Amino acid sequence: MKKSIIGAVLGMASLGLVLAGCGGGDNGGGSSSGDEKQTITYGLWDKAQAPVYEEIAKDFEKENPNITVKFEITPWAQYWTKLETAVTGQNAPDVFWMNIPRVVDYIDNGVLEPLDDLAFNKDKIHDQYLQAYTGADSKLYGVPKDFDTNGLWYNKKMFDDAGIAYPDDTWTWDTWKEVAQKLTDKDKGIYGMAVPATWQGGYYETIYQNEGSPFSEDGKASGFTEPATIEGVEFWYDFVKDGSGTPIELITNTNQTELMLSGKVAMAVDGSYQTPVFFEEEYGKENIDVAPLPKGKVRATTSNSLANVVYAGSKHKEAAKKWVEYLTTEESMKHVAESGTVIPVYEGSQEAWVNAYPDKNLQVFVDAADYAVALPNYKNSSAAIAIEQDSINKAWTGEITVKEACEEIAKKADEILKQ
Repeated sequence: MKKSIIGAVLGMASLGLVLAGCGGGDNGGGSSSGDEKQTITYGLWDKAQAPVYEEIAKDFEKENPNITVKFEITPWAQYWTKLETAVTGQNAPDVFWMNIPRVVDYIDNGVLEPLDDLAFNKDKIHDQYLQAYTGADSKLYGVPKDFDTNGLWYNKKMFDDAGIAYPDDTWTWDTWKEVAQKLTDKDKGIYGMAVPATWQGGYYETIYQNEGSPFSEDGKASGFTEPATIEGVEFWYDFVKDGSGTPIELITNTNQTELMLSGKVAMAVDGSYQTPVFFEEEYGKENIDVAPLPKGKVRATTSNSLANVVYAGSKHKEAAKKWVEYLTTEESMKHVAESGTVIPVYEGSQEAWVNAYPDKNLQVFVDAADYAVALPNYKNSSAAIAIEQDSINKAWTGEITVKEACEEIAKKADEILKQ
């Protein structure tokens, strides 16, 4: 199988960075004098978070009058393609957002600047997120800014109408299945559980709860032939099979948030980042809340952490690092928390995020960090994850069994992971 596109693109970019480092750029291609007027670019994808970071940037610019922060907001659907093109053209943002699944490819191809010299309190950041952005050379290449975990979102009105107690931390997989069936009324087009054929917030949650793993421990092989992994996917699909979960044609055409907010689905697994979406309208504020994911063999959830990274080809590395340091202060983290958009990674600032919606059970997302599993970030694991969708879709439509889908995934993924 051919190398992944990102690997090829970033490989060319890495060569370009080496050549640029030999002669181009201001002040040797990396640093600028402290008095020089500089504009650094900041690449991100979430326009909902942009306003709070723009406020932080204003404060940063007051303290650093020689530095201006220019925002480059690109929607998620185009973000990575645009970034890869910019890296290839040696024109990437000075600072940009990175996530756990993709960081290894960017580190391995020399795109990111080591950040070990930055001054911030590492003791206040959960170690698993720091480790996710640490390269094989033990250098830190990204400073985590926030994290997400998953919970069981539920419609209180639908539970009340059915006379069923709300989900809590005593729920097991058996409870989950039983209640989903009770809340289903297919004649009215109502389902107990939203079951998208997706990995994060989907079958990866139940794989890890079943003590399985999508990858081998060293990340060099697929884990989809392991019985515990297959059983985890089967449990997720069982909601569809027994009729209590959304059929694929419904969940494909209408996202689960809309189904929850329209009273068509009683429960859904989703991330903490959906909090502003669920609560931006009156119906959500009145009727939606969240509980911990039901426990399988173990309690587990996937977790991603976004990080601020510095482009190795930046002509303003010192200014870029100052901006990353500023974003990592307790004050900046609390500013983000108070906006209610995402959970800041800095310990002690999360309470402000929870208090942004004081009548909701958002503490479950913060507590989940203690049993969360960071998203896979092995070499080529992002490309391996990408090939899962076709096989999973075929299982969801009944074209093949879950076991056959998992075996098909494993065969394709092994080819990618051995490169």
